[in-house]
Amino acid sequence: MADYFYGCITVGGDLRAVDLPRFCGTLASAPFDVSEHIRNGFFEIDRDDARYGQFEEFEELCRELGLSYIRQSDGKYEFSPEIAFWKPGMSGPYRVITDHNGNMLVTMPTVRQIRDALVAHNIPEACFLADRAVVDLPELPPFRLVENEG
Repeated sequence: MADYFYGCITVGGDLRAVDLPRFCGTLASAPFDVSEHIRNGFFEIDRDDARYGQFEEFEELCRELGLSYIRQSDGKYEFSPEIAFWKPGMSGPYRVITDHNGNMLVTMPTVRQIRDALVAHNIPEACFLADRAVVDLPELPPFRLVENEG
């Protein structure tokens, strides 16, 4: 049995009009007005009852349609809160565990590697490890509904 908890997804990119019914259909059983979910130029939807705080079918469709997204999910029980994102060119979504305030976390082994490099005065290695530990969220393109291409 699945657990349901809060999730929010923000989508950017060009959605072709022909794909609109599938886009809406993965989120609701009845058609809805996409414009009601436009916030700051992006499509955004949040739910208190998202399965595992995710939008699995919708995220898969966004990847199929080439729409970039950032999803934030609360945690519950054994599921940690996370941020996941995808943009065209990525092989799959990237996930980062967060605390309950949405702050991204770094694992203790990563912190120890950075510390050990610093103790060894290997500043280039410490910088490399620190840069690798930092995750920058992608900048999403504006969400637009576009006419079908010929």
